[in-house]
Amino acid sequence: MAACSSGVEGLAHVRERACWLIENYGYRRCQHPGREFRYAISLHNHSAYSVENLASLNQVVKLGFMQPFKGTLQRAFGLEHIPALNYADIEYIPPCSPEEVYRMEAAAVAPYGFDGVHLAITDHDEYAGSLVLYEGRPDLRGRVAVGEELTVRFDGHMFHLGISGLEVASSAETHARLQETARGGRLDELFETLHATRCLVVFNHPLIPWGPGGENHIPVREFLTRYSWAIHALEYNGMRRREENDRVLELARAWRKPVVGGGDSHLLRASATLCVSHAATFRDFAGEVRDGRSVTMVKDEYFAPLR
Repeated sequence: MAACSSGVEGLAHVRERACWLIENYGYRRCQHPGREFRYAISLHNHSAYSVENLASLNQVVKLGFMQPFKGTLQRAFGLEHIPALNYADIEYIPPCSPEEVYRMEAAAVAPYGFDGVHLAITDHDEYAGSLVLYEGRPDLRGRVAVGEELTVRFDGHMFHLGISGLEVASSAETHARLQETARGGRLDELFETLHATRCLVVFNHPLIPWGPGGENHIPVREFLTRYSWAIHALEYNGMRRREENDRVLELARAWRKPVVGGGDSHLLRASATLCVSHAATFRDFAGEVRDGRSVTMVKDEYFAPLR
């Protein structure tokens, strides 16, 4: 196992763990990921610079298995005194600073044989958290990317794009332009801008039914028909169900796009899905994905039973 970097020394002697790898849209068991690949890449992370509306919990609490836990969930937010709670009225801010996100992700890959991570913090429509980490950790230059998770509305549906690799000097200007064009619905202009930035553009959790038509009316194929030329990869998301992610694999195969792993963690748990590579820098890794090459690493914990 590779030597551990600062912040993960205590895990240096932990026995190396096995995982699953996704290559060519299929799974294979890997006993020693740190021996097959040199670097782990954590692509989809949220820090305290993200703000999230909790409206989706209104649907979660209606699920059968959640019925016994409705009160527990409400108490967890300190809102047990509110009758007929509407989660759409609540905003949630993740608990970790950008530095804490890096330390958590780096510590979590050490048992797999990796010395730290290449990291992209992609806060909701906000690049400041990733910039804080980039500027605060000059020792990680080359391994930390500046980016955000961009909200795009298409045909009444909401999609998210993971944008990573913004040029630091122009990041504020690029962020402002991306936000303006996305909120204005000028998607052709938006994707032209994204293409010009040379950023890595990932279609995050593409099959979440965030629209009026529900699960059977997600305009994902229409979206890809129009904009796949500027999208480099689809995401296997560590917070979504296996069945949904397997459909993402099928979708990616159909569109001949590589698949990347994204943890999408908003809490105190490290990513369950990442990427692995021999690329020594985030920029080189992004170049591999743009060229159609990517290997996703899925931790065993991802497959744990839902209960």
